[in-house]
Amino acid sequence: MGNMGTGAMTRAYASSPSPRAGANKAPVGWLSLLLVSATGAGCLYFYDAERARRVNAAREGRRRGDNGFQTRVAGGRASVGGDFTLVDAKTGKRFDTAKDLRGRFALLYFGFTHCPDVCPDELEKVAEVVNATTEARRASGATALVPVFITIDPQRDDRKRVAAYVEEFHPTMIGLVGSEKACGDAARKYRVYYRKTGDERATEDYLVDHSIITYLIDPNGDFVTFYGKNTTAEEVSRSVLEHMRDFDEGRGVAAVEAAKENQSPGA
Repeated sequence: MGNMGTGAMTRAYASSPSPRAGANKAPVGWLSLLLVSATGAGCLYFYDAERARRVNAAREGRRRGDNGFQTRVAGGRASVGGDFTLVDAKTGKRFDTAKDLRGRFALLYFGFTHCPDVCPDELEKVAEVVNATTEARRASGATALVPVFITIDPQRDDRKRVAAYVEEFHPTMIGLVGSEKACGDAARKYRVYYRKTGDERATEDYLVDHSIITYLIDPNGDFVTFYGKNTTAEEVSRSVLEHMRDFDEGRGVAAVEAAKENQSPGA
């Protein structure tokens, strides 16, 4: 009886095959085909994404120096920078970057005079760069680099304090002061982050947390590049001189082209 039961079960299974079982026995089923297609599409997607990442990384590398700071702005004019108006701490006169910095390269640094160590270190570095670039370009008679300090603490940084402060770093350094609104407008144009630390109501004993960046501006007033805290004075000097040479060569070419256009046919 046990054998008969087994045979019946065997015959029933053999005579009534499941459609799904038959599909799985086929060389390539629909399910397998879908899985293979999905896997292939996923691999292709990740391959394209990785290739795009590598290409972008290579392009970014060409725009950066050896130490990683940006030296060229890609894709047209950067959304950083712009003209602003403050007061020259030394003279007390209105200082409009649209006209008072035109024709000269400038290094801009946003900070505050009560800064215990970071601002003095960065301004000393700016002074070194000014001296190095001035010496390198002295023979050609080119315009010197202008160092500019802009306060982000107008509540305490008045004209007298800022004028004395910038004198400690370089005789040509320009110190700019102004109202809270005017200083804030200048900082916003250069995407400078800053905020008072500790008690917001404090008027004397407080620090200001801020971004530590120095900005290079060309003689047209356009933002060129920026340098962070970890960039050395030597690296900044090399970069600034490179941008100065690029600008001079571009201006020279423009002058030659203008001369050709103005030249008379018989000349």
